[in-house]
Amino acid sequence: MDDLIGEIGKGFLRGLGYILAEIFFGTVCYWIGWPICKIFTLGKYPQSDRVVYLDDYTGKRSGFWCSGIGLLTIVFCGLYYVGLFS
Repeated sequence: MDDLIGEIGKGFLRGLGYILAEIFFGTVCYWIGWPICKIFTLGKYPQSDRVVYLDDYTGKRSGFWCSGIGLLTIVFCGLYYVGLFS
C-alpha cells in the first residue's frame, strides 16, 4: 500500500513539475526573450509571430532560443539583484 501511494505521489509531483516548467520556460521566458532577440537581430529573428519550439517542416527552434535567452536574462537579473556583480 505504501508503494502505491509513493508511486502516485511521484507521478503527481512529476506532472506538476512538468506543468510548471512548461509554463515558466515556454511562456514567461519566451516573452522575456522574444523582444531581446528582436532588438539584437534588428527584427529578423524570430520570424514567426507564434511560439514554435520545433517546426517539423523546417527544423527551426526559434521558440526554444527565445526561451533560453529569456531564462538567461532572468538569471542575470537575479544575480545582479542579489549583488553578485557589485
